[in-house]
Amino acid sequence: MMFWPQNTTPFLWGVATSSHQVEGGNNNDWTQWENAGKVTEKSGDSSLHYHKYREDLQLFSQIGVNAYRYSLEWSRIEPKPGQFDHKALDHYREMTQDVLRHHMEPLITLHHFTLPPWFAKQGGFFHPEAANLFGRYVQKVVDTLGNLCRFYVTINEPMVYAVMGYGTGQWPPGHKSLKELWQIGPRLLACHQEAYHRVKSQRPDAMVGLSHHLLAFSPYDTYSRLDRINARIMHYLFNERFIQWTRSTADFIGVNYYSQQYASHRQFLVPILHKPGATPLTDMEWEIHPERLEELLVALKSFDKPLIITENGIATSDDALRQQFILDHLTAISHAQNRGAIVRGYFYWSALDNFEWAEGYRPRFGLIEVDYTTQNRTLRDSAYLYRRIIDANQGHWPINIPPKPEQPVSVL
Repeated sequence: MMFWPQNTTPFLWGVATSSHQVEGGNNNDWTQWENAGKVTEKSGDSSLHYHKYREDLQLFSQIGVNAYRYSLEWSRIEPKPGQFDHKALDHYREMTQDVLRHHMEPLITLHHFTLPPWFAKQGGFFHPEAANLFGRYVQKVVDTLGNLCRFYVTINEPMVYAVMGYGTGQWPPGHKSLKELWQIGPRLLACHQEAYHRVKSQRPDAMVGLSHHLLAFSPYDTYSRLDRINARIMHYLFNERFIQWTRSTADFIGVNYYSQQYASHRQFLVPILHKPGATPLTDMEWEIHPERLEELLVALKSFDKPLIITENGIATSDDALRQQFILDHLTAISHAQNRGAIVRGYFYWSALDNFEWAEGYRPRFGLIEVDYTTQNRTLRDSAYLYRRIIDANQGHWPINIPPKPEQPVSVL
C-alpha cells in the first residue's frame, strides 16, 4: 500500500471550494463562455473568496475542519503565455500560509475546469505542447509554495471535463465530437503525469493524485440484460478507466461522489439522472444513495491506495436534508472503512454557497450560506452538525458517526 504519513497526518476532515466558483473577478475561458451568453447567469463577484478568504478561514475554523481543499486559478497566475503574475502567486502563497496558521492541511487543486484564455484559444489540452505548458504552470506553483503544501490534486474530474466540454457541449469549448471526446482522455492523462512528476521532483514526500467523479451506475431495468451490460460498460468508461491509467502516478485516489445514475440500452452510454417519481432528489435532480458510496469505496480496495473523499455534498434549500445527507454518507464511509477501504479523508462540498457552472447560483451546496447581495456569511445548522462529528472523532480512523441530535446544535 502507498505510504500514508500516519504519524503526522490524522484523518482529514475538510471542506472544499474551487477558484472560479467562489473567488469572483476571474478572466478565463468560462468567463468568456458566460459573456457570450452560453449560460443564464454570469459568475461575476461570486462569493468574493479571493478578497474575503481570511474571514472565510475563520468560519472554517469554527466548523472545526483540519483541512481545506481549494484550487488555484491558472488564468490569474499566467495571464499571458510564459508571463507569470507575481501578485497572484504571492496571494496564493499568503493564503496557503493562512490555511496552515488555522491548523488546516492545504489540499491544492491545480486544474478545476477553467483555462487561461490564451491556452483555450490555442486548443486547450489539444495543444501539441499542452503537457509542457501545463507543467510549466505547475512548476511555478510548486516553486512558489515550496514546503507549504504536501497534498495536490492535479486535475479535477477529468471525465466530467471531457463529457461536458467535448461530448454534450454544455461547457467550454462547447464541442460535440465523439472523436474529440475519445481523444481528450489521453491528453488529460499526459498533463496529469507531467504535473505529477513536476510536483514529486520538487517535493518527493508530496501526496499527489486526481479527483475522480465516480457515479454509481445501475441498470434502468434490472431485468434487462442489455441494461446490465450497459451499466458495466459505463462503470468502466466513466469510473475505472482513468483510475487504471493513473495507477503508477497517483499516491491517493480522490473520490467525488454525489449520486447514482441509470444505464439504459435505449440511450447507450448516456446516463439517466433519475427515475420518474424518485424521492428524495437534490436541487440538481440527483437521487440520494449513500449505500452506493460504500460499494464504490470497497471496490477501490483492489487498487491498494489511500482514498480521500475530495467532494461529497448536496444542493438543497432544506438544511435538515443536508444534515441527514452528511450523516448517511459519513456512515457509509465508516462502514466501508470497517470493510477494509483505506479512506483517509473527507471534504464536504462546498464550504460556501457558490457559482454552480451552467446551473448558476440557484443550487445551494454550502455549509455556509452566502447572501450574494450583501456578501454576508451565515453558518448553517449542518455546519454545527459537521463540527460535532469532527469533535467526536479527534482525527482517528475508522471514523465513528454519533447519532443525530434531536435539536440542532447552533452554538459552538
